[in-house]
This record gives sequence, structure tokens and C-alpha cells, in this order.
Amino acid sequence: MMVNVSARPLPRRLLLVLALLAVPALPATLRAQDVAPPAAAPPAAAPPAAAAPANPAPAGPDAPPLDDDDMIAPPMIDPRAVETQNVAPAPDPLKRPDGFGEESVMKPVPVLMKPGHANWDDAFKTIVAALKEIDAEMARLKLKPNGASFIIYTATDDLGFDFEAAVPFEGATADKPQNGMMFSASPAGRALRFTHRGPYDSMDPTYEQIANLLDAKDLEAQDLYVEEYRSDPRTTPEDDLVIDIWVPLK
Repeated sequence: MMVNVSARPLPRRLLLVLALLAVPALPATLRAQDVAPPAAAPPAAAPPAAAAPANPAPAGPDAPPLDDDDMIAPPMIDPRAVETQNVAPAPDPLKRPDGFGEESVMKPVPVLMKPGHANWDDAFKTIVAALKEIDAEMARLKLKPNGASFIIYTATDDLGFDFEAAVPFEGATADKPQNGMMFSASPAGRALRFTHRGPYDSMDPTYEQIANLLDAKDLEAQDLYVEEYRSDPRTTPEDDLVIDIWVPLK
């Protein structure tokens, strides 16, 4: 379902643009394929009847559970298999010009993602903590951060919001993410970009600008908003934050 943001009441900053969302994840049109599935192996030729074991193991519901030694190792997870145009080191996001509602195209990059929930009073603190958890997992997987982090808002109400924290990376690993994290790709597609400079809690005017522009141009936004942290929120003083707000369009 697409939401006409400008027609909604604005009780809080992100209620400007989200209201209650029913879908807790990115629409399929905005998320690239997480990991390309491994190619299926060609079927093995059937052995001759004489070579079959005399007492084959039972199959179906009566089959015994597999032992650990029988388990098949997971396929290699190669982030380069994510549909993306950027696996090289990302350019410095702080050198990007500020945006004020111009239409741009978001290009997907490989990310390590963690879903979370935050209360409004602790929103920025919760976001930073989630990014640090991803950093620790990325270090365990021996992957290298690569570009600005994303916060993707998927649902909101008067008390707080659901989000997905996503950190771009480069590299490859045979290990699987832990602690509720997953490999994915950042949002992609046609969007408007607005730049906010200053504290996280002072973003109301920027979101009002977004709502006014959507209304003036009769544009319809999709059911999510994306904040790209061009300055690192883990180390940057809040007064010096530089955040690009991406507004995916229908």
C-alpha cells in the first residue's frame, strides 16, 4: 500500500511520513536479492541395482534424524552476489552536496542488517547501539565497513518505531551472521533526497519540508523512509550530524 504522506496528521517527527505500517520489512521492489542461491548440482546417475545396500535406511516420516556428521555445510556467502553496482570502496559521503528535494536514484549496496525497536525518548541512543552491534558482528565475520550507515523506518506510533539498521560492507565470508542479523542490500530506486544538519531530535522542520513538497508536487511516497548517516553517528557530536533523508517514490 502506498501512503500519501502530506494528507496524514503529524503528531511526531516520523508520524509526518509513516503512521502505522503493516509491512515490517522493505517492499520487494526496493530490496535487492539478499544472496544469490547456489547453482543446483546436476542429478547423480542412479547406481546399478546390485550396488544398492542390502538394508537401506528408512525414508519418509520413519527416517531417523540426521547426525551432526550428516549435516551439509552451508554454501559460501559471497556479498558480491548481491545485486549491486558498488563493491569497491565507497566515496566519502561527506563530500556529497546537500539535497533539498531533488529526485535521485538510490543504488543498492551490500549491507549487514539488524532489525530493532526504539522508544522516541531513547531513539538516537538506540540507533547508535544497533550500529555498534553490527560493527562487532562485522568484525567477527572479517568484513570491512564500506560507506554511510542506513536507518530504515518500517513502522511507527506515538510511543516509538520499528527500524532496520544497515551497515554497508565489502568482503566475503563463509560464516553466517548471528544475533538476529542478516545479509541484505540497501534500498534502491527513485527517491527524493533531503539533507538535515544538526541533532537527531531537531529534524521536525526537515520532515515538514518533505511533507510540504510532496503535497505541492502531488507526489506519493512509499511506506518507508530512509536516513543515511553521512557523518558517523557513533563518533560525531549530535550538533554536527549530517543525515540524508531518502523518500522513495511510488
